[in-house]
Amino acid sequence: MANTSYLRRVVEPFVRQELGRRFNTVFLPKVTGLVSGGQREFNAVSHSGEIVASITSAGGKTVSGNVSSGKVRGAESELYYLTLVSAATRLLVVTSPEFFRMLVKKLEGRLAPGISVELIELPEEMAEEVARVQAEASVEMSPATRRYQDQLPTRRRE
Repeated sequence: MANTSYLRRVVEPFVRQELGRRFNTVFLPKVTGLVSGGQREFNAVSHSGEIVASITSAGGKTVSGNVSSGKVRGAESELYYLTLVSAATRLLVVTSPEFFRMLVKKLEGRLAPGISVELIELPEEMAEEVARVQAEASVEMSPATRRYQDQLPTRRRE
């Protein structure tokens, strides 16, 4: 089974730290009130609450090389929840350059005011591990892609 906890344990803290550098404040995961009356946990909320971000480590394509409509829908879902937050700055942070380019193109002219999609690239070794985890999870989720199992990146041995 793919160990996707790597994304929460390693990738999200890295992105929060990078956001902290960019905005000169501390970011933590936090349950935030929505204008609709409900609540939702966001991956990165600034100390003041004025900046709220969702983080996605989705890759650009599936194991078979197609654009993943599920990953795009997931990003769109995150954008929806960002529209329900009254923070001054709302971000969807993407860690994959390929997915970022594809998403920005697809969303051109379709983002609500005050929301932006930002790219925070991961260090090479972290990006490789994310790609490995994603490929492993992708194969697990779709029995039809099992034929691509020999193309999965392997874990680096030190």
